Amino acid sequence: MKHLDTRVQYTKSVLKKALLKLLEEKPVNRITVKEICAEAGINRGTFYLHYSSPDDLLKEVEDDFVQSHMEFFSPYITGERNKSLGHLSGLFRCMLESPETSRVLLGPNGDPQFLARMRDMIRESVLDEWQKDFPHYSREDLAFVFGFVFSGATNLLIQWEENHRGISVDELALRLDRLGHYCHLAIQEFHGVQ
Repeated sequence: MKHLDTRVQYTKSVLKKALLKLLEEKPVNRITVKEICAEAGINRGTFYLHYSSPDDLLKEVEDDFVQSHMEFFSPYITGERNKSLGHLSGLFRCMLESPETSRVLLGPNGDPQFLARMRDMIRESVLDEWQKDFPHYSREDLAFVFGFVFSGATNLLIQWEENHRGISVDELALRLDRLGHYCHLAIQEFHGVQ
């Protein structure tokens, strides 16, 4: 039985790597089971033992990514975040720890719903923290800034992964976290506060 489990894990791992490689070139809706199997060196029958479609395989890759970083996501979900971790820097570190996978999943050929899913997992917790720091700002204004910061930060992370411009993971995470934190100045501008 253990041999079977190991074989299944190996097969799934090879299929996931093949899909990620193909996603570097084109979106999942243009990837066929035949292409995945050819890249993985596995027959189509074996693919269908585990997955119903390339979309199904991609969903498992995304789930694996979240699960492997659950130590980051869990405090956001349970509302037990340690403020010393920074508002968003944990997410940035999570993405930077798996740069190749992050680049593909968050890049132009990844599923936009995956990024939305990650955003939604942390949104309320981050807004709660920001509301504590800036109680005089409306939740609506903070949500507006969160959307801007989250989108901008994920794009910067992808660029950083491609270029590594001499900035360490910790430094980039700190800079992105600070950018998000100090966007409260923009809220003052929204309302003409001097």
